[in-house]
Amino acid sequence: DLVEPELLQKAAINLSRPRELYDDVPNILWCHDLAEDPENKILKDGGWEQFNWFVFVSAWQRDQYIVRYGIPYSRCSVIHNAVEKQYSPIEKDMETIRFVYHTTPHRGLELLVPVFDALAKQYNNIHLDVYSSFSIYGWAERDEAYSGLFKTIESHPHMTYHGAKSNEEVMEALEKSHIFLYPNIWKETSCIALIEAIKSQVICIHPNYGALPETAQNATIMYDWTENPQGHANYAFAVTRQVLESIKQDPKYFHGFTFSDRFNLARNNTMSFKVMWNTLLRNITSGGQTE
Repeated sequence: DLVEPELLQKAAINLSRPRELYDDVPNILWCHDLAEDPENKILKDGGWEQFNWFVFVSAWQRDQYIVRYGIPYSRCSVIHNAVEKQYSPIEKDMETIRFVYHTTPHRGLELLVPVFDALAKQYNNIHLDVYSSFSIYGWAERDEAYSGLFKTIESHPHMTYHGAKSNEEVMEALEKSHIFLYPNIWKETSCIALIEAIKSQVICIHPNYGALPETAQNATIMYDWTENPQGHANYAFAVTRQVLESIKQDPKYFHGFTFSDRFNLARNNTMSFKVMWNTLLRNITSGGQTE
């Protein structure tokens, strides 16, 4: 619905892991993976020349590909991910400060749980809702490695494990949430979970790792990432504790922070996405941006 159908017929958009290239139309590689992903071996040793154009979801990701494979800047575009969620701030109930985690377990849940447990010993009005499972990608067997962590969440009086739920249900949870504490340990090329949380008027706390600073667009609270898990957990705890103290001391803190034009993230809306893709395809298929 976003891209003009006649333009799609004039180009082949390959999603991250191409299996078949075409001779009769320009080939565009729309990259979502990390540059070092084994699936990108097709780009090695000049293999990138098989593609007319590359589209990346962040400038950080683009630069990683350029350095690794020697792709020229002149063959690259950055079109940031879009979400349908619109920023529409409201007065949220502050009686219980609701934390949320709504992405796959391997991105930092193993650090979040002990950090939140430590916070819950100091603040009895906080609760963590966890919407996390690999089953959303059809990889339910990968949840087994996190079964102990899920049980810890289920048995904790200040945590609730919800598993994988529909995007609609997660969006409803975000509307009632206050803090997305995301001690991320997995380099992301972009982060839709972060975009949705920001647009849902949630204070997001995360490290300056991968493309997260670019995704955040100065609408979040960031701390320095470290390879050391204990050091990372300490950072996350200290920053979050300070936020909770600010909320406790100043009733206006939360809404003062989240009632901000920064939370709109205009470049991540569907209209911006539509304009960028249609313009790019028009240029490429008319010969304006290909050799």
